[in-house]
Amino acid sequence: MGSSVAVGRKQWWDPRLVVVTTDPLNAETRLDLHDGIVTPNRLFFMRNRFRIPEVDSDTWRLTLSGEVAKEMSLSYLDLMAMPSTSLLVTTECAGNGRKAMQPAPEGEPWQYGAVSTAEWTGVPLHALLDKAGVRPSASEVVFEGRDRGPVGEAGEEVPFARSLPIDKAMHRDTLLAYRMNGEPLPVAHGFPVRLVVPDWYGMASVKWLSEIRVAAESFRGFFQVERYVMIGDSFDPPVQLTDAAVRSVIVSPGRHQRLQTGSHVIRGFAWSGNGLLQVEVSADGGDTWRQAEWTSPRQAHAWRSWQCTWELRACGSTELQSRATDTQGTVQPRESTWNQLGYACNAIQMVPVIVDEASTTS
Repeated sequence: MGSSVAVGRKQWWDPRLVVVTTDPLNAETRLDLHDGIVTPNRLFFMRNRFRIPEVDSDTWRLTLSGEVAKEMSLSYLDLMAMPSTSLLVTTECAGNGRKAMQPAPEGEPWQYGAVSTAEWTGVPLHALLDKAGVRPSASEVVFEGRDRGPVGEAGEEVPFARSLPIDKAMHRDTLLAYRMNGEPLPVAHGFPVRLVVPDWYGMASVKWLSEIRVAAESFRGFFQVERYVMIGDSFDPPVQLTDAAVRSVIVSPGRHQRLQTGSHVIRGFAWSGNGLLQVEVSADGGDTWRQAEWTSPRQAHAWRSWQCTWELRACGSTELQSRATDTQGTVQPRESTWNQLGYACNAIQMVPVIVDEASTTS
């Protein structure tokens, strides 16, 4: 392996991450560890379908083929020599919040930490597609990563591969990223190059990217039609996942925390694949709601932090809740629509707390 691999491995994961599975390695970030809206690389959540591959950037190539006028093969240095841009993007696993669904669906039992935000630097995908010359027959772009393993009942070994419709692939903010928060992309997050698809669930942002194919037909790969689709009584036919559903989470106070009567600031994050309008907060189990104030500026593709002050007067148990509304008027629901694979669970988070009488001092 070349020295470039060592650079990619420089960042590893923080032991404060909440490990969900070890093989493959899947771990949630602790949202209360954020100091601002950017997630440090070592705290960024990890979602892997297979074991993390080792890739040497000295020998790595990215091929582009299919419905193009000019097929291409680029080295790491070739890609880095192209004009680049940086974007702040929130990435959420499609199964985030799955543990709240009842009855329990298939999949990893994520709580609320399978989401993180980073500044990604790389080449806009459309620049590469423009250079190759996409033919009018093109309808989708397929992306294949270096990670692979057995899937399905037959255990057939396949790479992780997904497709995007041509308009999303050509969007100005869809990136081939090679830097994360100003550092070379860590191995755990797709070194040397990964796809970053803003506003969509994280399955679209293929890591350890090795091959791009422009196709005239719909891609029928395992992770396109067997996974990352909504299946169940409410979904006939199955619905493919795209934009991340509107969601907010409470970061503090924490679950089962003991609070004293008096004024308390409730803080959290909110995000949506369709932009944010507002966040409302309840400290009485959802009987009354109060609008929160934003504590971070609006970003095109990133979550926002918020806070809301409540005067807690009654002693005993209560439940803190928050609900976000997106720019299309969609309000975060009290209950998610159950589906077999447990995707898009954006139900309002319930945070139980206990309120005690404030102590007095003479």
